[in-house]
Amino acid sequence: MDIGALTDATLRDLRRPREYPAVSLLLPTTRRSPYSAEDSVRLRNTVAEAKRRLAEDPKVTRAARMDVESRLDAAAAEVDLTHSADGLLILAAPGEHQVWYLPRSVPQRVVVADTFLTRNLVAARLLEEPYWALVLSESETRLWDGAGESLEPFTENGFPVRPELPDHQDALPGRNFDKVGNHPMTEREEAHVERERQYMRKIVAALTPVVERRSRPLYVVGLREQIALFEKVFPNRGAIAARIENGGAVGKSAHHLLDLLQPAFDERRMSRRGEVLRRLDDARGARRYTSGLDEIWQTVRQGRVALLAVEDHYQVTARVDGNGGHPVRVETPAEPLVADPAIHEDVVDEIVETALNSGADIEFLPDDTLAGEDRVAAVLRY
Repeated sequence: MDIGALTDATLRDLRRPREYPAVSLLLPTTRRSPYSAEDSVRLRNTVAEAKRRLAEDPKVTRAARMDVESRLDAAAAEVDLTHSADGLLILAAPGEHQVWYLPRSVPQRVVVADTFLTRNLVAARLLEEPYWALVLSESETRLWDGAGESLEPFTENGFPVRPELPDHQDALPGRNFDKVGNHPMTEREEAHVERERQYMRKIVAALTPVVERRSRPLYVVGLREQIALFEKVFPNRGAIAARIENGGAVGKSAHHLLDLLQPAFDERRMSRRGEVLRRLDDARGARRYTSGLDEIWQTVRQGRVALLAVEDHYQVTARVDGNGGHPVRVETPAEPLVADPAIHEDVVDEIVETALNSGADIEFLPDDTLAGEDRVAAVLRY
Protein backbone atom coordinates (compact mmCIF):
# COMPACT_ATOMS: atom_id res chain seq x y z
CA MET A 1 0.00 0.00 0.00
CA ASP A 2 1.11 3.55 -0.60
CA ILE A 3 1.53 5.75 2.45
CA GLY A 4 -1.53 7.78 1.43
CA ALA A 5 -3.66 4.85 2.61
CA LEU A 6 -2.32 5.18 6.16
CA THR A 7 -5.15 6.61 8.27
CA ASP A 8 -5.07 7.29 12.01
CA ALA A 9 -7.22 4.21 12.58
CA THR A 10 -4.89 2.02 10.51
CA LEU A 11 -1.85 3.28 12.38
CA ARG A 12 -3.52 2.63 15.75
CA ASP A 13 -4.31 -0.90 14.65
CA LEU A 14 -0.75 -1.53 13.48
CA ARG A 15 0.60 -0.34 16.84
CA ARG A 16 -1.39 -2.80 18.93
CA PRO A 17 0.38 -5.91 20.33
CA ARG A 18 0.37 -9.02 18.16
CA GLU A 19 0.61 -12.72 18.77
CA TYR A 20 4.31 -13.54 18.77
CA PRO A 21 6.12 -13.40 16.41
CA ALA A 22 5.34 -10.11 14.68
CA VAL A 23 7.94 -9.73 11.94
CA SER A 24 8.88 -6.38 10.37
CA LEU A 25 11.10 -6.30 7.29
CA LEU A 26 12.65 -3.05 6.12
CA LEU A 27 14.68 -2.67 2.96
CA PRO A 28 15.72 0.16 0.66
CA THR A 29 14.53 0.06 -2.95
CA THR A 30 15.71 1.89 -6.04
CA ARG A 31 13.09 4.42 -7.06
CA ARG A 32 14.95 5.65 -10.13
CA SER A 33 15.70 2.15 -11.45
CA PRO A 34 12.43 0.22 -11.08
CA TYR A 35 13.82 -2.88 -12.80
CA SER A 36 16.91 -3.12 -10.60
CA ALA A 37 17.89 -6.74 -10.02
CA GLU A 38 19.50 -5.63 -6.77
CA ASP A 39 16.10 -4.90 -5.24
CA SER A 40 14.87 -8.41 -6.03
CA VAL A 41 17.97 -9.99 -4.51
CA ARG A 42 17.71 -7.77 -1.43
CA LEU A 43 14.06 -8.71 -0.94
CA ARG A 44 14.81 -12.43 -1.28
CA ASN A 45 17.72 -12.22 1.17
CA THR A 46 15.73 -10.23 3.73
CA VAL A 47 12.87 -12.75 3.67
CA ALA A 48 15.40 -15.57 4.05
CA GLU A 49 16.96 -13.79 7.03
CA ALA A 50 13.53 -13.45 8.66
CA LYS A 51 12.82 -17.15 8.18
CA ARG A 52 16.19 -18.03 9.68
CA ARG A 53 15.43 -15.87 12.70
CA LEU A 54 12.09 -17.57 13.16
CA ALA A 55 13.60 -21.06 12.87
CA GLU A 56 16.23 -20.29 15.53
CA ASP A 57 13.87 -18.56 17.97
CA PRO A 58 12.82 -21.00 20.73
CA LYS A 59 9.77 -18.85 21.54
CA VAL A 60 8.26 -19.44 18.10
CA THR A 61 6.09 -22.54 17.88
CA ARG A 62 6.18 -24.68 14.76
CA ALA A 63 2.60 -23.70 13.87
CA ALA A 64 3.34 -19.99 14.27
CA ARG A 65 6.55 -20.29 12.26
CA MET A 66 4.82 -22.02 9.35
CA ASP A 67 2.00 -19.48 9.42
CA VAL A 68 4.30 -16.45 9.42
CA GLU A 69 6.62 -17.96 6.81
CA SER A 70 3.65 -18.40 4.48
CA ARG A 71 2.65 -14.79 5.17
CA LEU A 72 6.15 -13.61 4.32
CA ASP A 73 6.06 -15.55 1.05
CA ALA A 74 2.65 -14.10 0.18
CA ALA A 75 3.81 -10.57 0.99
CA ALA A 76 6.98 -10.97 -1.09
CA ALA A 77 4.89 -12.21 -4.02
CA GLU A 78 2.69 -9.11 -3.76
CA VAL A 79 5.61 -6.67 -3.92
CA ASP A 80 5.70 -4.76 -7.18
CA LEU A 81 9.30 -3.66 -7.61
CA THR A 82 8.44 -1.96 -10.90
CA HIS A 83 6.39 0.50 -8.85
CA SER A 84 8.83 0.86 -5.99
CA ALA A 85 9.44 3.93 -3.89
CA ASP A 86 12.54 4.60 -1.77
CA GLY A 87 11.81 1.93 0.80
CA LEU A 88 9.71 -1.14 1.50
CA LEU A 89 8.12 -2.34 4.74
CA ILE A 90 6.68 -5.85 5.06
CA LEU A 91 4.70 -6.73 8.19
CA ALA A 92 3.77 -10.33 8.97
CA ALA A 93 2.26 -12.02 12.01
CA PRO A 94 0.08 -15.08 12.52
CA GLY A 95 -3.00 -14.62 10.34
CA GLU A 96 -1.98 -11.36 8.64
CA HIS A 97 0.51 -9.55 6.43
CA GLN A 98 0.84 -6.13 4.83
CA VAL A 99 3.13 -4.45 2.32
CA TRP A 100 3.86 -0.71 2.49
CA TYR A 101 5.80 1.38 -0.02
CA LEU A 102 7.75 4.15 1.70
CA PRO A 103 8.71 7.51 0.14
CA ARG A 104 11.93 7.69 2.15
CA SER A 105 15.14 5.73 2.40
CA VAL A 106 15.29 3.08 5.13
CA PRO A 107 18.00 0.72 6.41
CA GLN A 108 17.80 -3.00 5.72
CA ARG A 109 16.52 -4.65 8.90
CA VAL A 110 14.59 -7.60 10.28
CA VAL A 111 12.81 -7.13 13.61
CA VAL A 112 11.00 -9.93 15.44
CA ALA A 113 8.87 -8.81 18.38
CA ASP A 114 5.29 -8.77 19.65
CA THR A 115 4.54 -5.47 17.88
CA PHE A 116 5.19 -4.20 14.37
CA LEU A 117 7.86 -1.64 13.59
CA THR A 118 5.87 1.50 12.76
CA ARG A 119 8.21 4.48 13.20
CA ASN A 120 9.00 4.42 9.47
CA LEU A 121 5.30 4.66 8.66
CA VAL A 122 4.94 7.62 11.02
CA ALA A 123 7.96 9.34 9.47
CA ALA A 124 6.73 8.62 5.95
CA ARG A 125 3.31 10.04 6.71
CA LEU A 126 4.91 13.25 7.97
CA LEU A 127 6.88 13.41 4.73
CA GLU A 128 3.76 12.65 2.68
CA GLU A 129 1.69 15.39 4.32
CA PRO A 130 -1.73 15.62 2.60
CA TYR A 131 -2.43 18.97 0.96
CA TRP A 132 -4.70 20.83 -1.44
CA ALA A 133 -3.43 22.59 -4.57
CA LEU A 134 -5.75 25.25 -6.00
CA VAL A 135 -4.88 26.28 -9.56
CA LEU A 136 -6.48 29.57 -10.58
CA SER A 137 -7.03 30.71 -14.17
CA GLU A 138 -9.42 32.95 -16.07
CA SER A 139 -11.00 29.99 -17.89
CA GLU A 140 -11.44 27.56 -14.97
CA THR A 141 -10.10 26.79 -11.53
CA ARG A 142 -9.05 23.29 -10.53
CA LEU A 143 -8.51 21.71 -7.13
CA TRP A 144 -6.00 18.90 -6.69
CA ASP A 145 -5.93 16.36 -3.85
CA GLY A 146 -2.33 15.60 -2.94
CA ALA A 147 -0.15 13.60 -0.57
CA GLY A 148 3.56 13.67 -1.24
CA GLU A 149 4.07 12.72 -4.88
CA SER A 150 0.51 11.46 -5.28
CA LEU A 151 -1.69 14.10 -6.90
CA GLU A 152 -5.21 13.58 -8.22
CA PRO A 153 -7.79 16.05 -9.56
CA PHE A 154 -10.63 16.74 -7.12
CA THR A 155 -13.92 16.75 -9.00
CA GLU A 156 -16.50 17.11 -6.23
CA ASN A 157 -18.37 20.09 -4.81
CA GLY A 158 -18.44 21.96 -8.11
CA PHE A 159 -14.79 21.58 -9.15
CA PRO A 160 -13.51 22.49 -11.63
CA VAL A 161 -15.12 25.92 -11.22
CA ARG A 162 -15.74 27.98 -14.35
CA PRO A 163 -16.73 31.65 -14.62
CA GLU A 164 -20.17 32.59 -15.84
CA LEU A 165 -19.44 34.67 -18.94
CA PRO A 166 -21.93 35.90 -21.51
CA ASP A 167 -19.65 35.33 -24.50
CA HIS A 168 -16.07 34.63 -25.57
CA GLN A 169 -15.12 38.31 -25.66
CA ASP A 170 -15.61 38.51 -21.90
CA ALA A 171 -12.82 36.08 -20.98
CA LEU A 172 -10.90 37.10 -17.87
CA PRO A 173 -7.36 38.23 -18.79
CA GLY A 174 -5.15 38.26 -15.73
CA ARG A 175 -3.97 41.83 -16.37
CA ASN A 176 -7.47 43.17 -15.61
CA PHE A 177 -7.72 41.75 -12.12
CA ASP A 178 -6.64 44.98 -10.45
CA LYS A 179 -8.21 47.66 -12.63
CA VAL A 180 -9.94 49.53 -9.85
CA GLY A 181 -8.26 52.90 -9.16
CA ASN A 182 -6.03 52.89 -12.23
CA HIS A 183 -8.40 55.03 -14.32
CA PRO A 184 -12.14 55.78 -14.54
CA MET A 185 -13.80 52.56 -15.71
CA THR A 186 -16.41 52.18 -18.38
CA GLU A 187 -19.62 50.33 -17.65
CA ARG A 188 -18.18 47.34 -19.52
CA GLU A 189 -15.06 47.38 -17.34
CA GLU A 190 -17.13 47.70 -14.17
CA ALA A 191 -19.21 44.72 -15.24
CA HIS A 192 -16.03 42.82 -15.98
CA VAL A 193 -14.57 43.52 -12.53
CA GLU A 194 -17.80 42.43 -10.87
CA ARG A 195 -17.74 39.17 -12.84
CA GLU A 196 -14.17 38.60 -11.61
CA ARG A 197 -15.35 39.02 -8.02
CA GLN A 198 -18.33 36.74 -8.59
CA TYR A 199 -15.99 34.15 -10.07
CA MET A 200 -13.74 34.29 -7.01
CA ARG A 201 -16.74 34.10 -4.67
CA LYS A 202 -17.88 31.03 -6.59
CA ILE A 203 -14.44 29.44 -6.16
CA VAL A 204 -14.41 30.21 -2.45
CA ALA A 205 -17.95 28.84 -2.03
CA ALA A 206 -16.84 25.55 -3.59
CA LEU A 207 -13.52 25.40 -1.72
CA THR A 208 -14.50 26.39 1.82
CA PRO A 209 -16.58 23.30 2.79
CA VAL A 210 -13.89 21.03 1.32
CA VAL A 211 -11.06 22.48 3.40
CA GLU A 212 -13.28 22.64 6.48
CA ARG A 213 -14.07 18.93 6.22
CA ARG A 214 -10.47 17.93 5.49
CA SER A 215 -8.15 20.54 6.93
CA ARG A 216 -4.81 20.58 5.11
CA PRO A 217 -2.18 23.03 3.90
CA LEU A 218 -3.41 24.86 0.80
CA TYR A 219 -1.06 25.74 -2.07
CA VAL A 220 -2.47 28.44 -4.36
CA VAL A 221 -1.17 28.67 -7.92
CA GLY A 222 -1.96 31.50 -10.34
CA LEU A 223 -1.07 34.98 -11.49
CA ARG A 224 -0.21 37.43 -8.73
CA GLU A 225 -3.39 39.46 -9.36
CA GLN A 226 -5.54 36.34 -9.29
CA ILE A 227 -4.03 35.14 -6.01
CA ALA A 228 -4.49 38.60 -4.46
CA LEU A 229 -8.16 38.72 -5.43
CA PHE A 230 -8.71 35.18 -4.14
CA GLU A 231 -7.18 36.10 -0.78
CA LYS A 232 -9.49 39.09 -0.44
CA VAL A 233 -12.49 36.77 -0.63
CA PHE A 234 -11.18 33.59 1.06
CA PRO A 235 -12.01 33.63 4.80
CA ASN A 236 -9.29 31.22 5.93
CA ARG A 237 -6.04 32.79 4.76
CA GLY A 238 -4.18 30.98 7.53
CA ALA A 239 -4.69 27.71 5.66
CA ILE A 240 -2.58 28.95 2.74
CA ALA A 241 0.83 27.30 2.99
CA ALA A 242 2.34 28.91 -0.10
CA ARG A 243 1.54 31.07 -3.10
CA ILE A 244 3.08 30.01 -6.41
CA GLU A 245 2.94 32.64 -9.14
CA ASN A 246 2.36 30.87 -12.44
CA GLY A 247 -0.33 31.70 -14.96
CA GLY A 248 -0.15 28.57 -17.10
CA ALA A 249 -0.61 25.76 -14.59
CA VAL A 250 -4.29 24.99 -15.13
CA GLY A 251 -3.58 22.78 -18.14
CA LYS A 252 -0.57 21.03 -16.62
CA SER A 253 -0.44 17.33 -15.80
CA ALA A 254 -0.04 16.12 -12.22
CA HIS A 255 3.65 15.44 -12.93
CA HIS A 256 4.32 18.98 -14.12
CA LEU A 257 2.27 20.50 -11.30
CA LEU A 258 4.33 18.54 -8.75
CA ASP A 259 7.50 20.02 -10.24
CA LEU A 260 5.96 23.46 -9.83
CA LEU A 261 5.04 22.76 -6.20
CA GLN A 262 8.32 21.10 -5.16
CA PRO A 263 10.16 24.28 -4.10
CA ALA A 264 7.22 25.17 -1.84
CA PHE A 265 7.27 21.67 -0.33
CA ASP A 266 11.00 21.94 0.35
CA GLU A 267 10.59 25.35 1.95
CA ARG A 268 7.78 24.05 4.17
CA ARG A 269 9.92 21.12 5.35
CA MET A 270 12.81 23.44 6.14
CA SER A 271 10.49 25.77 8.00
CA ARG A 272 9.03 22.85 9.95
CA ARG A 273 12.51 21.63 10.85
CA GLY A 274 13.47 25.10 12.01
CA GLU A 275 10.33 25.32 14.14
CA VAL A 276 11.18 22.02 15.85
CA LEU A 277 14.68 23.22 16.68
CA ARG A 278 13.27 26.53 17.94
CA ARG A 279 10.83 24.70 20.23
CA LEU A 280 13.65 22.58 21.60
CA ASP A 281 15.78 25.67 22.23
CA ASP A 282 12.90 27.49 23.95
CA ALA A 283 12.23 24.46 26.11
CA ARG A 284 15.87 24.36 27.15
CA GLY A 285 15.60 27.92 28.41
CA ALA A 286 12.36 27.12 30.23
CA ARG A 287 13.82 23.97 31.79
CA ARG A 288 11.30 21.79 30.01
CA TYR A 289 13.89 20.06 27.87
CA THR A 290 15.54 16.67 27.99
CA SER A 291 17.69 14.58 25.69
CA GLY A 292 19.49 11.28 25.53
CA LEU A 293 18.14 7.77 25.38
CA ASP A 294 17.91 7.12 29.13
CA GLU A 295 16.17 10.39 30.05
CA ILE A 296 13.77 10.19 27.12
CA TRP A 297 12.92 6.57 27.94
CA GLN A 298 11.87 7.57 31.44
CA THR A 299 10.00 10.78 30.68
CA VAL A 300 8.06 9.38 27.73
CA ARG A 301 6.83 6.51 29.88
CA GLN A 302 5.64 9.08 32.43
CA GLY A 303 3.58 10.85 29.74
CA ARG A 304 5.58 14.05 30.13
CA VAL A 305 6.75 14.46 26.53
CA ALA A 306 4.95 17.10 24.44
CA LEU A 307 7.31 16.99 21.43
CA LEU A 308 9.68 14.17 20.56
CA ALA A 309 12.43 14.84 18.01
CA VAL A 310 14.35 11.83 16.66
CA GLU A 311 16.99 11.48 14.00
CA ASP A 312 15.73 9.57 10.97
CA HIS A 313 17.79 6.41 11.23
CA TYR A 314 18.54 6.33 14.95
CA GLN A 315 18.15 2.79 16.24
CA VAL A 316 19.35 1.24 19.48
CA THR A 317 19.24 -2.35 20.67
CA ALA A 318 19.16 -2.40 24.47
CA ARG A 319 18.59 -4.54 27.49
CA VAL A 320 15.70 -3.36 29.68
CA ASP A 321 14.82 -4.96 32.98
CA GLY A 322 11.33 -6.32 33.63
CA ASN A 323 10.18 -3.16 35.40
CA GLY A 324 10.83 -0.98 32.34
CA GLY A 325 13.99 0.40 33.92
CA HIS A 326 16.94 2.08 32.30
CA PRO A 327 17.85 0.79 28.83
CA VAL A 328 21.42 -0.46 28.60
CA ARG A 329 22.81 -0.47 25.09
CA VAL A 330 24.09 -3.74 23.71
CA GLU A 331 25.98 -4.41 20.54
CA THR A 332 24.22 -6.36 17.81
CA PRO A 333 23.23 -9.34 19.98
CA ALA A 334 24.61 -12.79 19.47
CA GLU A 335 22.03 -15.31 18.37
CA PRO A 336 21.32 -16.74 21.85
CA LEU A 337 20.27 -13.25 23.01
CA VAL A 338 17.77 -12.67 20.21
CA ALA A 339 15.06 -14.54 22.13
CA ASP A 340 15.99 -12.93 25.44
CA PRO A 341 12.87 -11.01 26.58
CA ALA A 342 15.07 -8.34 28.17
CA ILE A 343 16.57 -7.49 24.78
CA HIS A 344 14.62 -4.83 22.88
CA GLU A 345 15.72 -4.70 19.25
CA ASP A 346 14.69 -1.08 18.80
CA VAL A 347 13.97 0.90 21.94
CA VAL A 348 13.76 4.06 19.82
CA ASP A 349 10.73 2.64 18.04
CA GLU A 350 9.20 1.84 21.43
CA ILE A 351 9.84 5.42 22.54
CA VAL A 352 8.06 6.72 19.43
CA GLU A 353 5.14 4.35 20.04
CA THR A 354 4.79 5.42 23.67
CA ALA A 355 4.97 9.10 22.74
CA LEU A 356 2.24 8.64 20.12
CA ASN A 357 0.04 6.89 22.66
CA SER A 358 0.40 9.84 25.04
CA GLY A 359 -0.55 12.37 22.35
CA ALA A 360 2.92 13.85 21.81
CA ASP A 361 4.00 15.50 18.58
CA ILE A 362 6.60 13.44 16.71
CA GLU A 363 9.19 14.93 14.38
CA PHE A 364 11.97 13.14 12.50
CA LEU A 365 15.10 15.13 11.68
CA PRO A 366 17.98 14.40 9.30
CA ASP A 367 20.82 12.30 10.73
CA ASP A 368 23.36 14.24 12.82
CA THR A 369 20.94 17.13 13.48
CA LEU A 370 20.87 16.07 17.15
CA ALA A 371 24.39 14.66 17.31
CA GLY A 372 25.11 16.61 20.49
CA GLU A 373 21.88 15.42 22.14
CA ASP A 374 22.44 11.66 21.74
CA ARG A 375 20.22 11.68 18.61
CA VAL A 376 16.95 12.21 20.46
CA ALA A 377 15.46 15.17 22.35
CA ALA A 378 12.13 16.28 23.77
CA VAL A 379 10.07 19.20 24.96
CA LEU A 380 8.39 18.31 28.23
CA ARG A 381 4.88 19.18 29.35
CA TYR A 382 6.11 19.79 32.87
